[in-house]
Amino acid sequence: MTKRILLIRPDKIGDLILTLPMATVIKQSLPNAHISLLVREYTAPLVGLAPDVDETVIYDTDLPLFDTVSFLRATNSDIVFFFGSKFKLTLAAFLAQIPIRVGRAAWLHSFLFNRRIYEHRKTAESNEAEYNVRMLNEIGIATNWTPLPNLDQTLISKVTLPFSEYIVLHLTTGGSAPHWNDKNFIELGSWLNRIFKIPIVLTGLPQDHEYLFSIGARMKHSNCNVHIHTKSSLLELASVLKDAKLVVSGSTGPGHIAAALGVPTIGLFPGVVPLSKERWGFRGKQTMNLSTLTWPKAACPHCKDCICINEISMAQVIKGIKDLNIY
Repeated sequence: MTKRILLIRPDKIGDLILTLPMATVIKQSLPNAHISLLVREYTAPLVGLAPDVDETVIYDTDLPLFDTVSFLRATNSDIVFFFGSKFKLTLAAFLAQIPIRVGRAAWLHSFLFNRRIYEHRKTAESNEAEYNVRMLNEIGIATNWTPLPNLDQTLISKVTLPFSEYIVLHLTTGGSAPHWNDKNFIELGSWLNRIFKIPIVLTGLPQDHEYLFSIGARMKHSNCNVHIHTKSSLLELASVLKDAKLVVSGSTGPGHIAAALGVPTIGLFPGVVPLSKERWGFRGKQTMNLSTLTWPKAACPHCKDCICINEISMAQVIKGIKDLNIY
């Protein structure tokens, strides 16, 4: 009998990307399993690039509870995994009588699960992808293997830019984590321009355009060839990232996409444990995750306004780029 497994992930891009290794492990262990990934509409295009996911289930977070029950019942799932604390979806899965419901015991509504994970993630002993894969122990899949996120590049249409080689800097983090300050990125852009002598592309959302334009103007004072690419389409962004010579990004979705596509990627992460590179680091074939050297992990002071990411030095970033062996 084919098992129908539903992964609940109506979260941000990085959360979604770090769930994909779990689908790969399921497919290897249960080749006939039908894997569905429940996401919000804006991340759905990325699921279409994941060869180990059979079905994309688009969820409207405004859906009333009893409509959500009907929605989940219609997936005909045998097993459902929860990765974030989503009470309405958890209750709906219980009311829909999905036979196996797996989630973390730490949540107040964990009594609605019938398989509970007794593992705390706040200490960041593992990457999020590794935590997710270990959840499979609850359905009898035990493995020490956490594969890299798998996105199929051949499914991405090419976006034509006015140059063949370029480097992407993704400055913003959408509020998910502190970001390296403007001065550092401008200095990095100048160094990259001197070394590689190819254009720098600043990526972001349409609402970031004015901010990125101001950064680009300052970079041009250092004779950088700067271009701004702000589009809301995730697939168009993925195309721009896919063909980059290098991507440098803070802890945010585009960095995860670039790493998953195998692009040489530098990740910039704060030292605070819940946001650290140990927990949320990018995973890819050519990835270097950097963090401040100022605060050892155990001694992080958990500042209200975390600024330690700005302690990541240019020397660290330059060494990271050199270690990627891209020039």
